[in-house]
Amino acid sequence: MTLWSRRCLAAFATALAMLTGASLVAAQSPVPPGPAPPLRTDSIARVARVRASSVVALHTLSPGPDETWDLLTPPTGQQGLGSGVVVDAHGLIVTNAHVVAGAHAVHVRTPDGDDVIATVIGTDPDLDLALLRASDVRGLRPAPLGDSDRLRVGDWVVAIGNPLGLHHTVTAGIVSAKARALDDSGVEFLQTDAAISPGSSGGPLLNLAGAVVGINVGILSPNGMNVGLNLAIPVSIVTEVLPRLLTGSVDHGWIGVVTAPLSPAGAAARKLSAGLILIAVTDNGPAAQAGLLSGDVVTGFADSPSLKLRDLYRHVRARPPGTVVRLEVWRNRQRLVVPVEVGRRPNPDDVRPSSARGNE
Repeated sequence: MTLWSRRCLAAFATALAMLTGASLVAAQSPVPPGPAPPLRTDSIARVARVRASSVVALHTLSPGPDETWDLLTPPTGQQGLGSGVVVDAHGLIVTNAHVVAGAHAVHVRTPDGDDVIATVIGTDPDLDLALLRASDVRGLRPAPLGDSDRLRVGDWVVAIGNPLGLHHTVTAGIVSAKARALDDSGVEFLQTDAAISPGSSGGPLLNLAGAVVGINVGILSPNGMNVGLNLAIPVSIVTEVLPRLLTGSVDHGWIGVVTAPLSPAGAAARKLSAGLILIAVTDNGPAAQAGLLSGDVVTGFADSPSLKLRDLYRHVRARPPGTVVRLEVWRNRQRLVVPVEVGRRPNPDDVRPSSARGNE
């Protein structure tokens, strides 16, 4: 499978129900449903038009493997492509962290064709987000950030970007699925069939109101070709991390567990309605130091009872290191409350999860 960030499907089924708006009299014959209202293609055209000045093409330059740069030797380097979306009137641009990773220079190609320099303000490799500032904001218009949580499967969305260097390419599709969890980062991607390609990374996924609902990040594919499985980071995550990106760096909370939803059979055997089973606990990580074991089942949050279990990663990620989360845990037919001091997410190469199972 291919994913242009470091992450590496599923299908969905939708049902269509139509309401007639009036009761049927028993003696009457059923009235067949009318045709579905046609998609207003002018809505897509309007989004493409009003957001033309909000999307930029990014061109990056990085040194070659054995290349050093100095003032007397112009760099040749390695060039990269990406996209970005303007999010405020002062030239702030959101893109993917992998688009600017290792770049010594980032150039912004504006919709008017101007080439301006951008400064990297902050990056978050864990969430694959970066914040840039353009040196010249003329001709740029910020796009509003929408609400990805309100998206529905089947809603129309529009992707605008710089695929293969083809500036301001517009594609459209639907939200194919939500909450696609592909790794232990806790990011639940939006899945769409709006086509994206290399160079589209960092560009916006927009609803038909023209608001940003996601940042396009990559594709899933068995052969590197686009097969309609395209992924975007929900804008709710962008909104969460944006204030910290402005400071230049992001420290994510981390407790060192890998979880999976408890199966219906597993929940029934434990007399639980739902739960997250810990399938791995990192050696010497915060969860291990708090006494959590592989096989424990997290059933809730003692300090935030309204949170849903699937919000575990997001809840921990947003907590500053040093704060405490109190997890409700099922172990050996007992219910426990385990306080866990949140740590700082380490380099992935330094993490060693324990495979030993604890008490079921």
